[in-house]
Order: sequence, then structure tokens, then C-alpha cells
Amino acid sequence: MKTKTILLLIGMVLTLTAGCAQSKGVVQQQRDSSQWWCYPLPGAKVISPYGGRRHHSGSDIKTKANDQILAAFDGEVVFSGKFGGYGNLIRIKHPNGLETYYSHNSKNLVKVGDYVRAGQVIALTGRTGRATTEHLHFETRVNGKHVNSNKYFDHEQHTIRLKAFKKTADGYKIK
Repeated sequence: MKTKTILLLIGMVLTLTAGCAQSKGVVQQQRDSSQWWCYPLPGAKVISPYGGRRHHSGSDIKTKANDQILAAFDGEVVFSGKFGGYGNLIRIKHPNGLETYYSHNSKNLVKVGDYVRAGQVIALTGRTGRATTEHLHFETRVNGKHVNSNKYFDHEQHTIRLKAFKKTADGYKIK
């Protein structure tokens, strides 16, 4: 009986740690109504940052095949499909003023018109398009123009840069 109870408690803890939520710029271990952002691949590492080689338009985040990709913010899926060198791509328009791109996915799990929540699984990682290894190519754009995602995310700590946002009656908006 004690063993079953302990295993059940361990399972509950593991389930809670699968989510993410905002609190003072640090990832919390459960989803609640205050969650307005999520790091798209918790625990993963950037292997190729924005800029540099022939102006790389996003951050490549290393992972293994079929890891779950999470929506960074609430928003509407405006593209989900194959797109040239991006391979399988998802583009989400967020009420905060950003658009996020998630590409090289092995499988897209959302379709155009879907409204997703921060932390929702939207795709599985892969190496479609021009990719040499399994990874997530993550881009942020404002008014259609590339913006370094480091402005909004600390990729090493997997946290958000709160200074890049302002709180409004409708939630957080980019400054």
C-alpha cells in the first residue's frame, strides 16, 4: 500500500513539472490561470543563436526527435504546414504583438484557426526542411520583421525577460 501511494505521489509530481508558468520571471512547475508565457522547449539548449552566419533569423534549440514543442504565448495559429527550408512550420499570432515561428517539426499538432494557450503542445520536434539534426528553429517577429528572441527570452535560464513587456488591462504586451 505504501509503495503504491509513493508511486502515485511521484507520478503527480512528474505531471506537475511537465507544465510551466510565470512567476517573477522564473518557470514554475504547474499551469494556472496566471500563466501567460512558456518556454517552447524546457530543458533544451540553443545550438545556433540568432544572427551570425548569413543572418540566421531565429534560435536553433537542440532536442531529440519527437520532443514536445510548447506554444510560447496564447494566440491564433495562422499557418501550419510545409514551408520551403523551414520544413513543417507553425506560425502563431499573439495578442501581445508578437508572432512566433516553430519549424523543422516532425509533426504539427495544430491547424490554421486553432487558438492555443501558452504551454500547449503544438508540434513534435524533427528535422524537416533544411535541417541537419533534430532541433526547433524558433523565431520571433514584430510586424513581419525578424526580432532576436533573446530580447524576450533568456534561452540559458529558460525564462522570460519581463522588462520587454508591459502589463495592461488585457494582459502583457511587448514594449
